[in-house]
Amino acid sequence: MRNKTRVLSSLFLLCAAALLWVGCSRGSYYSSSCYDPCNPCGPVCVETCEPVCDPCDPCGPEPLCKPLPRCCHPHSNELCCLDGITVSARNPEMCMLGDQYPLEFDVKACDDVCDVEVTTTLPDGVSYVRSQPEATVQGKKVTWNFGGMSKGQCISAKIWVRCECEGELCACFCASAKPVRFCSLLCAKPVLVCSKCGPEECTPGDPINYTVTVTNRGSCTATGVVVTDNVPEGLEHSSGLRTLTFNLGNLEPCQTKKINMCFTACKRGEICNTVTATACNAEPSSCSSKCIVCAECAECVKTGPKEVAIGKNADYTITVTNTGDKPLTEVVVTDHAPNATSIVAAPGAKISGNQAQWKVKQLNAGEKATFNITLTTCTPGCFTNRVSMTNCQGCNRCCEFTTRWRGRPALTMCINDTADPICIGEPTSYCVEVTNQGSESDQNVVLVVRFPPEITPESLGGEVPGAINGQTVTFEPHNNFAPRQTLVYRINARGKSSGDARVVAEVSSESIKKPIVQQESTIVN
Repeated sequence: MRNKTRVLSSLFLLCAAALLWVGCSRGSYYSSSCYDPCNPCGPVCVETCEPVCDPCDPCGPEPLCKPLPRCCHPHSNELCCLDGITVSARNPEMCMLGDQYPLEFDVKACDDVCDVEVTTTLPDGVSYVRSQPEATVQGKKVTWNFGGMSKGQCISAKIWVRCECEGELCACFCASAKPVRFCSLLCAKPVLVCSKCGPEECTPGDPINYTVTVTNRGSCTATGVVVTDNVPEGLEHSSGLRTLTFNLGNLEPCQTKKINMCFTACKRGEICNTVTATACNAEPSSCSSKCIVCAECAECVKTGPKEVAIGKNADYTITVTNTGDKPLTEVVVTDHAPNATSIVAAPGAKISGNQAQWKVKQLNAGEKATFNITLTTCTPGCFTNRVSMTNCQGCNRCCEFTTRWRGRPALTMCINDTADPICIGEPTSYCVEVTNQGSESDQNVVLVVRFPPEITPESLGGEVPGAINGQTVTFEPHNNFAPRQTLVYRINARGKSSGDARVVAEVSSESIKKPIVQQESTIVN
């Protein structure tokens, strides 16, 4: 029986060998399991139709196709760590040979953790290109250190690699973290911030209103907030104090309080007003506001001769000065000559009747403009020449100058005797009248009367005292001899010897350098 069994087994083996030999004679055979040398995850686990080279016939026909194997692992996966983090990874299902493909990770903290580290090991058959965020690369090992993460926080990372081998490319990844707990303390700080608003420009005497705003931009209450204003020179407060203090109490975080202050500008120039906000538990804060106190003003001055003789020319100078701090525009200067005078010349002016007008486009601060005008008249008297100045800023000014136009004195004289003829020893009197027929007073009017030998002067009368010196009578000088005024001189005399006596009178003055001479004839028998 045993021999029959052995014979049957031998026949079975011979038949199997014969079948194998038939297959070998065809040149190839099909395998139910293949091995991918580029896949570190192991052999392909499915049966393929790809022909495998028969060792009995290595020169057999080429395979007709290479169907893709099925991957051992999914193209996305998730790692839930026991130490508080979850890592989700994904990459495309397929990549063409030579192309790049991304491997993406999402790291989510399920708890508060620290020392978070994610590591992936790239398979053979790929090459590293870059990563985001930047990772540490050591050979095939790519590592990210994310440090600490709060519960619920999610961080994304990505690697780009290039496919360099066909087959399944499987990357493995791992992660680690340390659960942590915290013990916290709230640290707060009040921060005072102040601002001051006011006008940038004003004029002297104007009120200046300031608004001071104090805000707590810190994280806790500022206690005992005080605002101090040291009033600068050039400003005055209605209280008369030079230091103003305002108590604001406490300021909560983000709370704001305002202060309104009013001052009066009393000095020209730039004024900087600074306030300081302090608190018991905060650093002081200062703020300031600058204001330029400027004036728009001008000055007009006219100069000329105080006295001029009629018929002569009088030269005047008009000076307009911008004494303010800002330019004056469209300046118009007008000289109104008195009616009794006439304009001889006014360089640069437009003359219309008895008016001369100059125009200046702009007169800057501190700048002067000078104008000249010449007047004349034949009428004596005191005449005032007035000037007006206008501009667009409304700084209008006037100035004037008075000139006394001096007339000319004109003296006339007559001499008469009271008795003519007379005998020797008989008396007679001579009356001399000097009249100013001119339009101006005369000064130092002196009358001198000379008597001939036939008549002897004895005494004097009249309005002006004098003295007899032999045959000559001299009267004292008379000043302020007004126009239309008449001076009467009287001389009492007596006949001394017979003859035709000629009494000569001479009058001189400050205006009459050559004396006026008159004579009176008296017959002495």
